[in-house]
Amino acid sequence: MGHPAAPLMLLLLLLHPAAPSSPCFAVPTSDPTSLDLTNRSHQCPELDWGPFQQQRQLYLSRNGIEALSPSSRVGPRLKELDLSYNRLRELPAAFLSQARGLQRLQLQHNQLRELPADFFANATALQSLWLDGNPLPAVPPTAFQASLSFLAVPCRCDVVGSVLAPCTCSQPNCTVPRCHCLMSHDNVLNATDFHARECWRNVGLIAGLAGAASVVAVLLVVTAVVCYRRRKVAATAASVGWDKRESTTAHGQPRYISRDTEIGTTDAATMLDYENIFVTPCTTQAATQGWTPGWQEKRYSPQVPVDDDYFLESEDASRDQPIYANMQNHGQDSIYIIPGQ
Repeated sequence: MGHPAAPLMLLLLLLHPAAPSSPCFAVPTSDPTSLDLTNRSHQCPELDWGPFQQQRQLYLSRNGIEALSPSSRVGPRLKELDLSYNRLRELPAAFLSQARGLQRLQLQHNQLRELPADFFANATALQSLWLDGNPLPAVPPTAFQASLSFLAVPCRCDVVGSVLAPCTCSQPNCTVPRCHCLMSHDNVLNATDFHARECWRNVGLIAGLAGAASVVAVLLVVTAVVCYRRRKVAATAASVGWDKRESTTAHGQPRYISRDTEIGTTDAATMLDYENIFVTPCTTQAATQGWTPGWQEKRYSPQVPVDDDYFLESEDASRDQPIYANMQNHGQDSIYIIPGQ
């Protein structure tokens, strides 16, 4: 059985909900039109945006704010908002979804790394925007509202390059915002001039490196092709050598290729071809054992009279070449005959 006071305690909790968590700093109970809370806190893990709905000017600089509550929305009445010099890493995607009256937004010197592409889509009255001092890679294109007249970004080629076109006037009597990049408080540069002075040389350097890399790649490919062809030719030449027999000729006899060892590597096209090579008609030792070498079989019989001398015939007798006859008996030495010796 439960405690008799339990229903009463539950009713009290429903009638008196828990008080909201204490904010990062004290907020006046009244809703003044302008609220300056600069440097009121050293650390604020997450700022509750609930108390800031009625102001027209709101200054929250230098409070160590690390994040805003996910439901944070800038009210339509707010005209100036200063969140500079905090530790903001990101902002809610819909933070400016109702910021129709926002004219001045200071977000400089935070840790913002990215803003959604449509982040400024509903800030149609925005006139001045500070984004310098953030590691942003680019400025969202929706930041360039027709009302924008001033923009400050970091002096880096990537982010300056993203604003170069909107900040450059290519037509007569056109109106573009004044775009500056800030190196420091005392070093403010025109974004277009900074890009022309500092970034074009980087573009040229990158283009030069890319061209050099392309040339190196082409040379590597050419070298690989040449090496492949040379290896292929060498493999083809090596496949025809000592103890190698080519296909039979028109006379039905095997063709043997001789190679001069003193010449070195010789092109296969210049090798001398010999056919109908017969050393002796006598029977070898292998024949007495019941086995006849292939070169003594009937299909290799010479078509010459018995009384005639045996001969060696070559297609090119311009120089002496060693004649090679491979022996069919396993373990028997091959025979090399050099004409004139």
